[in-house]
Amino acid sequence: MKHFIDVEILSHELIEKDVYSLTLNAPQIATEAKPGQFVMVYLDRNDLLLPRPISLCDADIATGTITLVYMVVGDGTNVMSKWQAGYTIKIMGPLGNGFSIDGLQNATLVGGGIGAPPLVFLHKSLTRKGIPTDVYLGFKQKSNIKTMFVVAASNLCIATDDGSDGQKGTVIDLLKNAPNPNNTILACGPTPMLKALSQYTKSTDTPCQLALEERMACGIGACVGCAIKTATGYQLCCKSGPIFDSKEVVW
Repeated sequence: MKHFIDVEILSHELIEKDVYSLTLNAPQIATEAKPGQFVMVYLDRNDLLLPRPISLCDADIATGTITLVYMVVGDGTNVMSKWQAGYTIKIMGPLGNGFSIDGLQNATLVGGGIGAPPLVFLHKSLTRKGIPTDVYLGFKQKSNIKTMFVVAASNLCIATDDGSDGQKGTVIDLLKNAPNPNNTILACGPTPMLKALSQYTKSTDTPCQLALEERMACGIGACVGCAIKTATGYQLCCKSGPIFDSKEVVW
């Protein structure tokens, strides 16, 4: 059930250059949210009418809070970066379909860049269910985002393009040497990474779910602006997704 509500900003912190963590008091959404879902954030500006879709980084039922991590990439997110604790903003959510984790025996989480934070919520959910989980993250350079994951060092692997942290190369390079190659893969990241991951898992016949990125204007399927090409025809990322089986996506 989606909620269109006013929420208070409890904290707004800079994680690293242009990357912010926004914690909101939203018990209705925190109670119902699933890993992989997102919210639409409204800017309340006449010159920026369209809301911004932001994936859930965390949802805590006990505190009634949700956390969003975003990167400043345009006018909308630049406006968001100026918000302060105590402000009231309007959001709608939770939206979309989450990752399918019921029945999993094990999992490997694969994240890239600003696509890594939504896996924090997923990792916590898997841990609560007692599902063994490895985490593979890829960044352009050393990033503070990895510190958001409360996971044993032996289960956290990092790749960076410049070699400043972990192994030099891509997160796909890391996976090729994974100790648990048959784990179901759950991934979130930029489209080039997801495309490469889809090709890799197809070649290894590894089950894989992808959180796809697409421009959204409404988040509820009314504008039909976030169509994704799949094996069964075009589907809306906001309604049928954003989680898709990697075998369904046509790149």
